[in-house]
Amino acid sequence: MTCFKWLSPSVVVLLGAMVAGCASTAGPQETTGTDSHNLPELNQKAYEARVAQLVKEDPLFALLTAELASQRGDTYSATLAYTEAAKQQNNPELARRAVEIALTEGQADMGLKAAEVWVQLSPEDKQAKRTVMLLQLGTNRVDEALPAVREYLAAVQQSENAHPGMAAASPEKVALELLMRIPDKAKAYQTGIALFGNNAADVESQNLLAQIAHAAEQHAQAVDHMQNVINRFPQERFYVQMAQFMEKRDGNTDAAMALVGQLADQHPNWFSARLYLARNHTQLEQWEQARQRFAEMIALQPDNTPLYSSLGFVHSKLGNYDEAVKNFDVYLKRMPAPERQNESLIHATLSDLALQKQDYATALRWLDSAPYASSDLDIQLKKSALFQKQGNHVAASRVLNQFKAGNEDDAVRLTLAKAQLAEARKLPQQAVEALDQGLSTYPDQPDLLYERAMVAERQNDLPAVEQYLRRLIAVRPDNPHGYNALGYTLADKNMRLDEAYTLIRKAIELAPNDPFIL
Repeated sequence: MTCFKWLSPSVVVLLGAMVAGCASTAGPQETTGTDSHNLPELNQKAYEARVAQLVKEDPLFALLTAELASQRGDTYSATLAYTEAAKQQNNPELARRAVEIALTEGQADMGLKAAEVWVQLSPEDKQAKRTVMLLQLGTNRVDEALPAVREYLAAVQQSENAHPGMAAASPEKVALELLMRIPDKAKAYQTGIALFGNNAADVESQNLLAQIAHAAEQHAQAVDHMQNVINRFPQERFYVQMAQFMEKRDGNTDAAMALVGQLADQHPNWFSARLYLARNHTQLEQWEQARQRFAEMIALQPDNTPLYSSLGFVHSKLGNYDEAVKNFDVYLKRMPAPERQNESLIHATLSDLALQKQDYATALRWLDSAPYASSDLDIQLKKSALFQKQGNHVAASRVLNQFKAGNEDDAVRLTLAKAQLAEARKLPQQAVEALDQGLSTYPDQPDLLYERAMVAERQNDLPAVEQYLRRLIAVRPDNPHGYNALGYTLADKNMRLDEAYTLIRKAIELAPNDPFIL
């Protein structure tokens, strides 16, 4: 709203002060995000009465201060003032503005109150009525919303009957959108049945019920509804959808993948079924099966460029360097540079494959040709490791020392890499210096504290081990590894065994299934 953009800064400051004064008179203080839920009931009623009186005495002033309150995050005061003004002036536009303010801050309950005033002042306004309906659904007032929902869906059905095939969406699709707004998903599912019944032969309603049952985590019902759909229309998309529901029902993918795999073999042109299988094989690290399905998809859609990248990664897992290079090359040549996904990872993967063949020159070339290689820590860490494998520790150190970390995460990872490289070179003092330098910048960083303790332990510097592990425990009292490391160190040295027992027991309490601690 810009109705007061002409006000001078001094007037705006004055209005802001008066808003604060108003708030301090009867309820909410000058804080960001004042909410009616934070007020005792008596204070809230007194505050509402005070705002109503101010609106009555000077409507323009009240609305100006309401706008300022909104900008300051006091949604409650702003919404209340506009709603009161709407009622007193019989002006639905002011109620509409109250709704806007409330919803901007995600205050659905306040928005609903304002929307109800909007409908009272403009009972034929379809947008107002729809806003009330949507807010009732969004705040779990489903029974209150149901008559309006039925009326709305009847209008959609009437439009579809009058213009077959021309409607934007069927009543079932509209209903799905509405019901998915209900936070209580079990209630949404029951409401879907109340609206459409549960006729197994009604494909659209069964599809709707399947979606809502799935959202409500009633996965067995979701599968049953989708089976009813498939009985009438055994289409690929429905089978894939049912497979996803079966995964949730069973807690694993076995039955779902068996079903879709059998169907894919029976239907050589089913692309989505193969995509479903390929994704699951990838997640299960079943690389040969994934390779087969991606190859089948490329045969069906040879112009689908992202598939070549996926197949390249699968071949890399299988150790097929030449096939990985071939597929990645297709992807990189076809896909415009701004649209490429995982390009740095592609280069890193190809470097790893070359390294497996001990082709150091090619491995280095892949790293250096990665986009933004010089500022990509992952690439530089791989480059340093590559030099280290060749025994060129000077070059490995130079790569790390030349990199400039741009954030804390990169700085910590870089510090750890420097320390690990120094220890690999049997230069423990350099490891200590690298970690101490990192801790001078990030003194409470858990990974640095832990690694510093481990370096001290390998140097048999027990006081330093205890110093850094106790600091780690103080910084992260919920981290089991600090307790475990200190307890194990004391026990291993046959020192203070009661304390060691207590520390290790605490670690087990925090991580009862950690095999290293056990």
